[in-house]
Amino acid sequence: MESIERQLFSNPWSREYYAAELSNHFSHFYVAEAVPESAGKCPAARGGAQEAPLVGYLLFWRLGAELELHKIAVGRAWQRQGHAARLLEFFIQAGRSWGSERAVLEVRESNVAAMRLYERYAFRPVARRSDYYTRPQEDALVYWLDFTGSVADL
Repeated sequence: MESIERQLFSNPWSREYYAAELSNHFSHFYVAEAVPESAGKCPAARGGAQEAPLVGYLLFWRLGAELELHKIAVGRAWQRQGHAARLLEFFIQAGRSWGSERAVLEVRESNVAAMRLYERYAFRPVARRSDYYTRPQEDALVYWLDFTGSVADL
Protein backbone atom coordinates (compact mmCIF):
# COMPACT_ATOMS: atom_id res chain seq x y z
CA MET A 1 0.00 0.00 0.00
CA GLU A 2 2.80 2.41 0.86
CA SER A 3 4.41 1.94 -2.55
CA ILE A 4 1.11 2.73 -4.31
CA GLU A 5 0.66 5.76 -2.08
CA ARG A 6 4.14 7.06 -2.97
CA GLN A 7 3.66 6.29 -6.68
CA LEU A 8 0.42 8.19 -7.03
CA PHE A 9 0.29 11.04 -4.55
CA SER A 10 2.61 14.03 -4.31
CA ASN A 11 1.70 14.34 -0.63
CA PRO A 12 1.34 10.67 0.43
CA TRP A 13 -0.31 9.65 3.67
CA SER A 14 1.96 8.05 6.26
CA ARG A 15 1.53 4.64 7.84
CA GLU A 16 0.59 6.44 11.07
CA TYR A 17 -2.11 8.42 9.28
CA TYR A 18 -3.64 5.20 7.95
CA ALA A 19 -3.43 3.63 11.43
CA ALA A 20 -5.35 6.62 12.83
CA GLU A 21 -7.93 6.28 10.06
CA LEU A 22 -8.46 2.62 10.86
CA SER A 23 -9.21 3.47 14.47
CA ASN A 24 -12.07 5.81 13.48
CA HIS A 25 -15.43 4.08 13.82
CA PHE A 26 -16.76 5.90 10.75
CA SER A 27 -13.80 4.97 8.51
CA HIS A 28 -14.02 2.07 6.03
CA PHE A 29 -10.96 0.68 4.26
CA TYR A 30 -10.99 -1.95 1.50
CA VAL A 31 -8.25 -3.38 -0.67
CA ALA A 32 -8.29 -5.02 -4.08
CA GLU A 33 -5.91 -7.90 -4.67
CA ALA A 34 -5.02 -9.58 -7.92
CA VAL A 35 -6.64 -12.90 -8.60
CA PRO A 36 -4.10 -15.62 -9.50
CA GLU A 37 -4.93 -15.72 -13.22
CA SER A 38 -4.49 -11.94 -13.60
CA ALA A 39 -1.28 -11.73 -11.56
CA GLY A 40 0.80 -12.82 -14.54
CA LYS A 41 -0.35 -9.75 -16.50
CA CYS A 42 1.47 -7.40 -14.17
CA PRO A 43 5.28 -7.37 -14.22
CA ALA A 44 5.36 -6.33 -10.56
CA ALA A 45 3.38 -9.45 -9.63
CA ARG A 46 5.71 -11.98 -11.23
CA GLY A 47 8.37 -13.85 -9.35
CA GLY A 48 6.55 -16.47 -7.32
CA ALA A 49 5.30 -14.29 -4.48
CA GLN A 50 3.06 -16.18 -2.07
CA GLU A 51 0.72 -13.28 -1.36
CA ALA A 52 -1.67 -11.87 -3.93
CA PRO A 53 -0.37 -8.50 -5.10
CA LEU A 54 -2.22 -5.42 -3.92
CA VAL A 55 -3.92 -3.80 -6.88
CA GLY A 56 -5.48 -0.84 -5.13
CA TYR A 57 -7.50 0.42 -2.21
CA LEU A 58 -10.43 2.53 -1.16
CA LEU A 59 -10.93 4.55 2.01
CA PHE A 60 -14.12 6.38 2.89
CA TRP A 61 -16.10 7.67 5.83
CA ARG A 62 -19.72 6.85 6.56
CA LEU A 63 -21.21 9.89 8.29
CA GLY A 64 -24.93 9.41 8.80
CA ALA A 65 -26.62 9.69 5.43
CA GLU A 66 -23.43 10.75 3.67
CA LEU A 67 -20.34 8.92 2.44
CA GLU A 68 -17.07 10.83 2.00
CA LEU A 69 -14.61 9.22 -0.39
CA HIS A 70 -11.11 10.02 0.86
CA LYS A 71 -8.90 7.72 -1.22
CA ILE A 72 -9.24 5.56 -4.25
CA ALA A 73 -5.94 4.36 -5.67
CA VAL A 74 -4.74 1.73 -8.12
CA GLY A 75 -1.04 0.96 -8.57
CA ARG A 76 0.42 2.16 -11.86
CA ALA A 77 1.12 -1.38 -13.05
CA TRP A 78 -2.58 -2.20 -12.62
CA GLN A 79 -4.13 0.93 -14.09
CA ARG A 80 -6.37 1.00 -17.16
CA GLN A 81 -7.69 -2.51 -16.41
CA GLY A 82 -10.97 -1.50 -14.73
CA HIS A 83 -9.82 -1.80 -11.11
CA ALA A 84 -10.64 1.79 -10.15
CA ALA A 85 -14.11 1.38 -11.67
CA ARG A 86 -14.69 -1.79 -9.64
CA LEU A 87 -13.59 -0.06 -6.43
CA LEU A 88 -15.89 2.87 -7.20
CA GLU A 89 -18.77 0.49 -7.99
CA PHE A 90 -18.22 -1.19 -4.62
CA PHE A 91 -18.31 2.22 -2.91
CA ILE A 92 -21.57 3.14 -4.66
CA GLN A 93 -23.17 -0.24 -3.91
CA ALA A 94 -22.19 0.07 -0.24
CA GLY A 95 -23.79 3.50 -0.07
CA ARG A 96 -26.99 2.32 -1.69
CA SER A 97 -27.20 -0.80 0.50
CA TRP A 98 -26.79 1.30 3.65
CA GLY A 99 -29.52 3.69 2.54
CA SER A 100 -27.11 6.61 2.21
CA GLU A 101 -28.47 9.72 0.56
CA ARG A 102 -25.32 11.01 -1.08
CA ALA A 103 -21.58 10.68 -1.57
CA VAL A 104 -19.04 13.48 -1.76
CA LEU A 105 -15.37 13.63 -2.78
CA GLU A 106 -12.64 16.08 -3.73
CA VAL A 107 -10.39 15.70 -6.74
CA ARG A 108 -7.44 17.73 -8.02
CA GLU A 109 -8.62 19.96 -10.85
CA SER A 110 -5.82 18.52 -13.03
CA ASN A 111 -6.85 14.88 -12.47
CA VAL A 112 -8.90 14.53 -15.63
CA ALA A 113 -8.85 10.71 -15.62
CA ALA A 114 -10.40 10.61 -12.14
CA MET A 115 -13.03 13.20 -13.06
CA ARG A 116 -14.02 11.18 -16.13
CA LEU A 117 -14.38 8.07 -13.96
CA TYR A 118 -16.52 9.87 -11.37
CA GLU A 119 -18.71 11.46 -14.04
CA ARG A 120 -19.21 8.07 -15.70
CA TYR A 121 -20.83 6.97 -12.42
CA ALA A 122 -23.09 10.04 -12.18
CA PHE A 123 -20.96 12.15 -9.83
CA ARG A 124 -21.37 15.83 -10.64
CA PRO A 125 -19.08 18.77 -9.82
CA VAL A 126 -20.78 21.10 -7.32
CA ALA A 127 -18.06 23.33 -5.87
CA ARG A 128 -14.41 24.36 -5.93
CA ARG A 129 -12.07 24.54 -2.93
CA SER A 130 -9.26 27.01 -3.60
CA ASP A 131 -5.73 25.86 -2.80
CA TYR A 132 -7.03 22.66 -1.19
CA TYR A 133 -4.06 20.53 -2.25
CA THR A 134 -0.35 21.07 -1.68
CA ARG A 135 2.75 19.78 -3.51
CA PRO A 136 1.79 21.34 -5.89
CA GLN A 137 -0.77 23.80 -4.66
CA GLU A 138 -3.98 23.26 -6.56
CA ASP A 139 -7.72 23.69 -6.30
CA ALA A 140 -10.03 20.78 -5.57
CA LEU A 141 -13.28 20.18 -7.34
CA VAL A 142 -16.00 18.83 -5.09
CA TYR A 143 -18.08 16.07 -6.66
CA TRP A 144 -21.44 14.86 -5.40
CA LEU A 145 -23.50 11.74 -6.10
CA ASP A 146 -27.18 11.58 -5.16
CA PHE A 147 -28.04 8.00 -4.12
CA THR A 148 -31.75 8.73 -4.07
CA GLY A 149 -31.87 8.55 -7.88
CA SER A 150 -32.60 5.38 -9.76
CA VAL A 151 -29.97 2.65 -10.09
CA ALA A 152 -30.79 2.77 -13.82
CA ASP A 153 -29.24 6.28 -13.84
CA LEU A 154 -25.83 4.61 -13.65
